Amino acid sequence: MEGILKKKISILRGFEDKWFKLTEDGFLEYYEIKPSILSQDTDVSANQIPSYVSGFGMKEGGLFGRRWERRYFVLSDCGFQYYTSETETTPQRTVSIEDIKGVANANGYRDKQSVFQLVTKNRTFFIEVETPSELEKWTKELSCCLQKREQLWLASLAPDKDDCTFRIITNSGETHILRSSQLMDRQKWIDAILDTQKSVNEDMGPFGVKLKVRGEWASGKTALTKEDAIVVSRKLSKSVGDKPGNLINQTMTEIVEPEDTNAYTKQTCLCVAAIDLGSSDSGCAFSMRSAYNLNPLNIHTEPLGDKGSEKRKSPTIVLMDPAGQFAAFGDIAQQQYEELALDEEDKEWFYFRRFKMQLYTKKGLDKDMMLEDINGREMKASNVFACCIEYIKNKVFKRAEEAVRGLTEEQVHWMITVPAIWNESARQFMREAATKAGINQELLTLVLEPEAAAVYCKYVEIRRNEPGEEANLEVFKPGSQFLIVDLGGGTVDITCNEVTETGQLQEIYHASGGPWGGNMINKRIWKLIRSIFGNAFFDQCMKKYTYAQLELLKAIEEGKMKISPGAKAVFKLPYEMCDNTNITSTAGEIIGGKIHINPKDISIVFESSIKQVCTHLSKVLARDETRNVKALLLVGGYASCKMLKERIKTTFNEYDIICPLTPEMIVLKGAVIMGHESRPIIGRLARFHYGLAVPSGLKLIQKMDTPHVRTEFYNELNFLPLILKGTPIRIGEEVAQYSFIVTSEELTDIQIGVLTCEDDKAPSTIAENNCTQIGQIEAKIPALSKLTEIRIIVSCDETEFKVTAVIEELGHRFSARCLFLH
Repeated sequence: MEGILKKKISILRGFEDKWFKLTEDGFLEYYEIKPSILSQDTDVSANQIPSYVSGFGMKEGGLFGRRWERRYFVLSDCGFQYYTSETETTPQRTVSIEDIKGVANANGYRDKQSVFQLVTKNRTFFIEVETPSELEKWTKELSCCLQKREQLWLASLAPDKDDCTFRIITNSGETHILRSSQLMDRQKWIDAILDTQKSVNEDMGPFGVKLKVRGEWASGKTALTKEDAIVVSRKLSKSVGDKPGNLINQTMTEIVEPEDTNAYTKQTCLCVAAIDLGSSDSGCAFSMRSAYNLNPLNIHTEPLGDKGSEKRKSPTIVLMDPAGQFAAFGDIAQQQYEELALDEEDKEWFYFRRFKMQLYTKKGLDKDMMLEDINGREMKASNVFACCIEYIKNKVFKRAEEAVRGLTEEQVHWMITVPAIWNESARQFMREAATKAGINQELLTLVLEPEAAAVYCKYVEIRRNEPGEEANLEVFKPGSQFLIVDLGGGTVDITCNEVTETGQLQEIYHASGGPWGGNMINKRIWKLIRSIFGNAFFDQCMKKYTYAQLELLKAIEEGKMKISPGAKAVFKLPYEMCDNTNITSTAGEIIGGKIHINPKDISIVFESSIKQVCTHLSKVLARDETRNVKALLLVGGYASCKMLKERIKTTFNEYDIICPLTPEMIVLKGAVIMGHESRPIIGRLARFHYGLAVPSGLKLIQKMDTPHVRTEFYNELNFLPLILKGTPIRIGEEVAQYSFIVTSEELTDIQIGVLTCEDDKAPSTIAENNCTQIGQIEAKIPALSKLTEIRIIVSCDETEFKVTAVIEELGHRFSARCLFLH
């Protein structure tokens, strides 16, 4: 079955038409356009065919590939073809795009240069072109063509709330939303998919008998019904690599999870783009891989405001129209809303600001969390975050696309910064918001903000705030230790790092911090001004004049950074507040349309936040692990605050206090560099004890050897350790594995609780008071016989856990989902 279905692309782009095709082996493929078929005999010569790329090359042929033949090759919408000459009208061979399985650089093959390998349904070709630039062009254009086709690995599906919509969820948690033009068409697709899936399962034979499918061995049988949960695996059907033979077969069955076959991986993407969605301000930046190789600091920061804007960051503000559709972001959103307020048309619109912190403060974070705007109206938080991310993504990509002609989003490694003290639920929330924004999960990395700052600081000579004085670059030599203090609008993040002999960074004390960022100061200044004017008058004015509220908020944000110790604080007032002559408070006075607050009163405003930051820093620096720390690096927008900076310098005068000239840009630029580096951070320390709970339907048989724990457990109430608090975690390496025996033949869905404990000593049972379940591991497996052994392997993948399940007797290995959102 094939035809047009609408596919949800992102929250701003909505649905777009794709050509879908259901294959006999159970794949649902989709294309940008309907695949066309080229006649073997045309009246058009080879060099006149509209093509992506064409030209002469040498094709390996003959018995055992001992002869190389000169041919004219053409790549077009119709497929890959070759002719004996450029004037021929009949190709010797035509390979449709859908029959191509992969393409890779094969330099060095049979001692030849500029060779690429093309794997098709029935044959593998090795083709030598004349120059390296031609090789790059062929592999790039082939991979771009192949990206027009994707495959969804099907197990089952289910209808959505919308009568014409149904959705497919992958094992990794990705959701594909499809929509037909009519209800009858949707039912035809659902019935056809289920019938095909049933046929595929029957053809596979009894469970445990391995059948060869298109050159790959696999086995499995799963009973499916329309009520089944949807489980599929999505992948691109092709792969591009930089080594001979770096190709991945596209065909899998329902037991074996398809491997990642994106044409571009994080390591081979042409561009790295970073999005810093901050509590107060947001920004974006990018660099091309070719430019990075010449100069890592050649990073372009793209303004988020109007064309010609010089501001590198914009306030994190989003405006939605009365229908809940995205209208504007940043300074543009602020300006539009101010105009609406002046015309008294603002009350029906949604205006969100400073909402990021709710992912840290909200208890029991879930997918359906709501955000409240400035007028008390609510909207789904994931939609608000997704709109912000997609707007910024579109801005930075448009600029990168101008720099590199033909660049696609699938050639970009996307980096999104998050606070180091965020929990697993908040990080997963950001991942899902990024998916809604149209970012491919396989090309997305979450970056811990202080780590990004630390990486950037290694690449640049950082000057102290005082002109003419240079930072002590001994800070960044191998063996040196330093603290990164990321002073943001919402949170203060602190990480302690050591530079290794290889120049990489490793944590020496786990990340910590709290909600003591610049927003806390804003709230206290607002409260002080309210008390100076009198609560009743102030509240009435703010309620009546939305524009006045916006003006005062902006004045406080800009003015707080300029306040010096021992000096008055001055803030510009909205016009509506300037004529108030009934002020009796001694804390401040109105002069020339501005409010002047006395040094003593403004110092009290800053005291609580600054004291909490300094107290926490003192505790961290007092630990044995940090006794060799020599320097503190202050980064983030709040690091420009004179009051805070001076207190830190005074309190910790025995340390080298380093503050970059543009502290608000350090995290963003560091995130770009991290996207280019393979392993800039080699290890972290666990903030908590992490463990598992034995699931029903499985019985723990032993605790496999791990680098950290060597104990055996048999009781369902036991806390099975994954990582102990303070334990070094090597990124990309296994942290623990457990083996279980199946005790129920009806078990097809494994659910294993993920637990944490903040105590110094790990709990022995999951029933202890300080043991909290933060999420669960889910894996869908075929119905297994009793006593079948399953092994669960957990590793640390960048900022999250990665889980693999293995059916021992069959050797099957597939990914499981680690869920922290409900």
